[in-house]
Amino acid sequence: MKSLQYLLLLTLCLFSLSVSAKLQESRVPGGIAFIPLDDKQGTPHFKFNNKPLLITQQGEKTIAVVGLSLSLKPGEHFISGYYGNKKQLVKKFFTVTDKEYTTQHITIKDKRKVNPIKQDMDRIIPEQKRKKKAAKFWDNSSADVNFLTPVEGIMTGSYGRRRVFNGQPKRPHSGMDIAADTGVPIASPADGTVIESGDFFFSGNLVYIHHGQGLITLYAHLNTIDVKVGDKVEKGQIIGTVGATGRVTGPHLHWSVGLNGTWVDPDLFIGQ
Repeated sequence: MKSLQYLLLLTLCLFSLSVSAKLQESRVPGGIAFIPLDDKQGTPHFKFNNKPLLITQQGEKTIAVVGLSLSLKPGEHFISGYYGNKKQLVKKFFTVTDKEYTTQHITIKDKRKVNPIKQDMDRIIPEQKRKKKAAKFWDNSSADVNFLTPVEGIMTGSYGRRRVFNGQPKRPHSGMDIAADTGVPIASPADGTVIESGDFFFSGNLVYIHHGQGLITLYAHLNTIDVKVGDKVEKGQIIGTVGATGRVTGPHLHWSVGLNGTWVDPDLFIGQ
């Protein structure tokens, strides 16, 4: 009976996830900038803050898709690079405007998930190194930026919120929380390769997928993981199920999206 219920739920999820959303621009800290490029001069090679950028087509235009970190100061910024083999430096300037994010107070029953003991830190530190390495992954494969929604549920729009755990200020939220029941299937929003996976202290069961040119997605607090490192996944393929592992107050999917080594607002990839 449980397997039948899972298949019915999977069918409903796949049907509801069948439409890709169009990537949106938002030139704010935590957002994305589209910078037009002149590919008639040759293949573009551009960087932002010394990190390579995703280059893609938007209609008939070639653009650099720039991830803007939450810590980025409002004002004028630029990307730099060259076309083809010319090596002649080109700069493209753009302006970032300010954005205010709200504060969220959360009560965590497991106090070690807020104030880890030494035994926990012996585990956390190596895990952090693995996560940083995955977040910086890059290859030059083409990327589909028009994502499917990974799971059906209530989207909190919690990206960027300043979080206070048990009265202690912590880092802003780097992803979107999608509330759903334990066992709800999670789909890959685009083709990609699994580059990291495992059971992590804070994130619980965790999966990283690279979709090309540094476009990374992260899935945390999973109940089950249905893929392994090195697997090629297709758009819409089930990679695991929603759970409540790690530092959580209930079952949900924490979903993050990374560009050029920084986490950006996932809603820009799936908002209508």
